Amino acid sequence: MMDKTAFTAAVLDAEPTLYRVAKTMLQRDADCADAAQQAILRAWEQLGTLRQPRYFKTWLTRILINECAAILRRRQRLAPYEPELAEAVPAPVPADHSDLYEALRSLDEKYRLPVTLYYLEGFKTREVASLLGIPEGTVKSRLKTARGMLRETLEGACFA
Repeated sequence: MMDKTAFTAAVLDAEPTLYRVAKTMLQRDADCADAAQQAILRAWEQLGTLRQPRYFKTWLTRILINECAAILRRRQRLAPYEPELAEAVPAPVPADHSDLYEALRSLDEKYRLPVTLYYLEGFKTREVASLLGIPEGTVKSRLKTARGMLRETLEGACFA
């Protein structure tokens, strides 16, 4: 069983990963912070269910993905009903990011999340499969498809 000090150290170690994974799914900084905080709280509450502390980061990332999905579901239910409220929503401000980050953001989430977990966070394909609840072969296929899409997008940006 992990004590409070070990839990805190493990959370601090996983914090950059939590932010990047949340950013991949949610994009809004406030939602990312909410998801990460909620995931950490749930992890603390459910710490007794962690079988092997060496898999803490994977376990916490799975909790985070579930929290992000819950935020996305709530966001869909909270659509404005009045036309004047819908028109009051400001247009997104173009962010100043590299071409690679923009290309990654343009991918559908089913490709973007495996790419983030595998390439940016260093999870193995079997761990990504476990985190996303899909077969390992599907992860490999999505990574290959995403690489092709990124290559095409980035080559187009270089020659534009």
